[in-house]
Amino acid sequence: MKKGVILVLLAGQALAGCASTQKVLAKEPTEVFHSAKSQNEVAFCLANKNNTSPLDRDDGSKTVLLKNGYGAVSLAFTVYKDGDGSRIEYRKAFGTIGGAWKQCVGLKDEK
Repeated sequence: MKKGVILVLLAGQALAGCASTQKVLAKEPTEVFHSAKSQNEVAFCLANKNNTSPLDRDDGSKTVLLKNGYGAVSLAFTVYKDGDGSRIEYRKAFGTIGGAWKQCVGLKDEK
């Protein structure tokens, strides 16, 4: 029983360091991409490939969050309308497995 309590406490401490949505979105972008595809098309692609939904923001942008199994944000994409295309701000909180998102911003998926 004592071991179980210790494990729960350690897990709680580990999760406390996980990235929240606001913490990740407040960071400077890790990288910025430009696409000839529309804002809606890019946001849909990112959301669809990652089994999530884009969030409409008050500033007109669309945000797609990729979370780990514990609900912590690992990657965040903010997609803005940019002329006839879009500008995508990519923010990385910590590494994830897979890179299907790269196809949505015009990069090839690395194997």
